[in-house]
Amino acid sequence: MAETVLLLPGQGGYTPGIFAGESDPEVAEVLRVVDRVAGEFGHPGVSGLLTEPDAPGAAELVRTDSFALQLAVFAAGVGGFRLALRQYTPDLVVGHSMGEIAALTVAGAFDLADGARLVCHRSRALSAYCPEPGGMVALGLPARRAAHLVGVADLPGLAVAVANAPRQTVVAGPEAALTTVTALAAALEVPATRLNAPFPFHSPMLALAAEAFAGEIGDLRQRPLRLPVLSPVAGGFVDDGTDLKSLLVRQLTAPVQFLAAVRDLHAAGVRTFVECGRAGLAGLVRRTVPEVVTVTVTAGPAGPVGPVGPVGPVGTEAGGVAAVAVVPAQAVVASAVQSGAVPSAAVPVAGVPVAVVPVVEVAPVGVGAVLEELRELYAVTLGYPVEAITGEADLEADLGIDSLKRAEMLGKVTAHFGLHGSSDDVRFIAMPTLAELAELVAETLREQSPGAPVVAAPPASAVQSGAVPSAAVPVAAVPVAVVPVVEVAPVGVGAVLEELRELYAVTLGYPVEAITGEADLEADLGIDSLKRAEMLGKVTAHFGLHGSSDDVRFIAMPTLAELAELVVATLSTAR
Repeated sequence: MAETVLLLPGQGGYTPGIFAGESDPEVAEVLRVVDRVAGEFGHPGVSGLLTEPDAPGAAELVRTDSFALQLAVFAAGVGGFRLALRQYTPDLVVGHSMGEIAALTVAGAFDLADGARLVCHRSRALSAYCPEPGGMVALGLPARRAAHLVGVADLPGLAVAVANAPRQTVVAGPEAALTTVTALAAALEVPATRLNAPFPFHSPMLALAAEAFAGEIGDLRQRPLRLPVLSPVAGGFVDDGTDLKSLLVRQLTAPVQFLAAVRDLHAAGVRTFVECGRAGLAGLVRRTVPEVVTVTVTAGPAGPVGPVGPVGPVGTEAGGVAAVAVVPAQAVVASAVQSGAVPSAAVPVAGVPVAVVPVVEVAPVGVGAVLEELRELYAVTLGYPVEAITGEADLEADLGIDSLKRAEMLGKVTAHFGLHGSSDDVRFIAMPTLAELAELVAETLREQSPGAPVVAAPPASAVQSGAVPSAAVPVAAVPVAVVPVVEVAPVGVGAVLEELRELYAVTLGYPVEAITGEADLEADLGIDSLKRAEMLGKVTAHFGLHGSSDDVRFIAMPTLAELAELVVATLSTAR
């Protein structure tokens, strides 16, 4: 049974300097071959974009050099895959959007040079035959509702392009249509974010480009697959009998069903999703299916990357910095564990419960790690795709996060990082970008625990149970961090959500895995307002929420994740 899948990102997979400092010869080979192929097409190499931290960002490349952007996305995906092989043995691979070219390449269907040539031919065709400027917008809506919005807008060229998660769908089309649909979304109070996509991918607008692309790649050789590949465009697995070049041609105009692919894999038993890069695919997986481990593999000098295995229904992410998160009064294992250290049990010391965590080469508070946690927190909370939440984006001017919303987010930030008393610090609201906020958070963490190796806690979505990690004996000669635990997660949103999922599944006759936290109760699960009112009685009885049945907020919550937060807030107030 397949258990581990490696995910190859598409357009959001480019991060400037993602391989900076990386000495792995496998990555060096990828960059060397991709640069050579770029030269065949009369274009400078792109390795500098991936090895220099001050390289141009995606937004700039969309405007100035879409050829380089797309080739860099491919190189980042293949290079990330090779880094992931240090620790993970994949049962299959999945490519998201343009990441399908990288997925088919690492699976053996095309050699590395031909994979890069596919990207170059595709890029040339798009530049020459896209009929008018266009792009993509991510909407905080289920695919069905996004399709209704597109239908109501009735704008030429506008189409649903990607179903990413239960409440994230991407539409593509010409500039005028995107401007109109964004305005409609704003009027409906639906999150809408313009993506760094140079073309309206996966839309009928690219029919001529697809035809030109097909005419250029006929001589490229398709080889036998070495790994199973699931295609979110084909809607299932491909094999050696599949015309993969024709699939890649069709992909330019056909929608991507990433949401369905993740659900199918989860139903088949996959529980570990490893993202080869930093495009936010791991977050999409967590919002789609329960009880999975999600890993984000990035470059770094720390050697093999990977998380400590889950304890119960826990999701984790691993980055390029060796660290264990030790947060006062929480004692949770961070997403950034690189060293392979095993978490130990809470053990009594003088009658005080403590979390004993072996630490190997623990890094100090890192601004980069904090920034990644902030991007994930803001994306999940506000319904934006992670790739839209850059460190340099102005929170108000670029992302539409006004002062009121920033004040609301401050509460989540201070709770997430354990910044006691910081909610009264006006500097936190005044920071115009997440990069500057990350610096302030890191500085505050250092001040709160001088000399302590503390990094950001894992995303809220990654800690489901609120439990202290299970027992393990500290390794000899390994430094041990002993952290007092004070009421570890007395009311955990993750634990409440799990109880709600079970309660709804048993009462309504659904399988538990169908009741995800992000599924829209009405649009996705068919639970109308009458049935929700009926369920409210069961919820209030189950959690002892006396008097809450009169609170209209409980019926109004559109998802169980939001209902879980309200239940926790009510329980905390009652205590």
